[in-house]
Amino acid sequence: MNKALVLCAALFAAACGQTQSPAPTAPQEAAATLELRDAWAAPTPGGVDVSAGYLTIANGTSAEDQLIAVASARAERVEIHEMTMDEAGVMRMRAVNSLAVPAGEEINLGPGGLHLMFFGVTQPFALGEEIPVTLTFANAGAIDVVLPVRAGATHGGGGH
Repeated sequence: MNKALVLCAALFAAACGQTQSPAPTAPQEAAATLELRDAWAAPTPGGVDVSAGYLTIANGTSAEDQLIAVASARAERVEIHEMTMDEAGVMRMRAVNSLAVPAGEEINLGPGGLHLMFFGVTQPFALGEEIPVTLTFANAGAIDVVLPVRAGATHGGGGH
């Protein structure tokens, strides 16, 4: 009897605490259909204050979105980078201002191609750690993601 009374009181309190949420705005709806997966960051070798991050962004919306900013409390700044081969066959890395994510498609940020570049890493990224990152999209707004630090292929190449 006592357990039943406690259960009824808990259910009543939970029901009274619920409020009707306002209808989501377009950016929230877009955020719900942008999928971020396979996220990870590379460990930083001793004495180095840069690292790279990788993930896949899948856009399940009917409109293109743009990744326009990246931030992390673990770095002074984070940039979107791409690696390309120049005419001489040398791999070059450069920052890009934004990254288009077409409707219904996915973009892979991985070693040797598009990636996130962390500069001024405040504390080395150690294996097993999780690096908090905020990705800001033109339509979806800010979306937080965690990048586990693991060993993997490096982005290699020169240019920086």
